Amino acid sequence: MKTLIRWGATLGLVASTILCSGLYQSRSAFALPQEEIFKLLRGIPVFMLVNDKNVPLGGKIDEQTMFTNVFMSKQNAHEFLIQLKKDKPSIADQYKVELISLGAIYEVSQKNSNESQRLALQYIPTKTEVESAKPILSEDGKEYRGGVPLYILKGGPEQNYLTIKQDGETIIPIFFENQTIQQVINNLKQQESDQATNLKIEVILLGNLIGTLEKEDNEFFRKIRLWPSQEMMKIIQENRQN
Repeated sequence: MKTLIRWGATLGLVASTILCSGLYQSRSAFALPQEEIFKLLRGIPVFMLVNDKNVPLGGKIDEQTMFTNVFMSKQNAHEFLIQLKKDKPSIADQYKVELISLGAIYEVSQKNSNESQRLALQYIPTKTEVESAKPILSEDGKEYRGGVPLYILKGGPEQNYLTIKQDGETIIPIFFENQTIQQVINNLKQQESDQATNLKIEVILLGNLIGTLEKEDNEFFRKIRLWPSQEMMKIIQENRQN
C-alpha cells in the first residue's frame, strides 16, 4: 500500500457509469476494442481444471453453449477438484489445476465463440469476497446473486471515482479484494484532505464489467485497471519471468 501513496492517490473528475450488462450479448460498433479488453485482463492470474491436452473441464448450458469454470483462487480450484474426485473420480483423474492469465482464457473464449457455438466463462469467487460484498450491496438496496465481486471507490465533495497516478498515467483502480480497498481508505483518511470525505465503496461484478466493455467504449473505461488480490500479487511476483 506504500506504492499507492508514492503514486499520490487522488479523487479524479470522471463520469459515473453503471457497469451492468449481459456477458454474451453481441458487440456493437462502439465496443472497447478486443485487444484493449485482453490487455486489461492479461495481468490477472486465475485457475482452471485442464486435462493433459490443456482442454478445460466444461459442461453444457444448451446445445450452442459450453461453459468452463474460472477460479479466482488456487485453493478454490483444488477444493472443486477434490469434490469432483469424490463425485466423479473417473473424470476427475483426467484433470489438474492449471494457472492461466484471465486475458488468455478470455481470448480463447472469444475465438471459440460464434453464431453457432459459444464458450462461456463462469467466474468463481472466493467465499471471503462474497461475504465482504454482501453487506455493501445490501446498503445500496441490492442483493448478491452470484459472480466475482469487484470493488471501486468513490468520494469527495462530488462523489467522483478514485484515480491514481501510475507511471505518469491516470488510472481508475478496481479491486479484487475488499481488504486492499480498506487499506486505500485508511491511507486517504490519514491525508486529511477533502478528497477523503464521504468515501463509499461500490460493488460491481467481473462478468458485468467485461460485458459492459464488450458494448461500450469511452474515456472512463480506457482508464480502468484491475487491481489483483494479495494472493494474485504473490503469484504474479513468483511467475514474473513467465
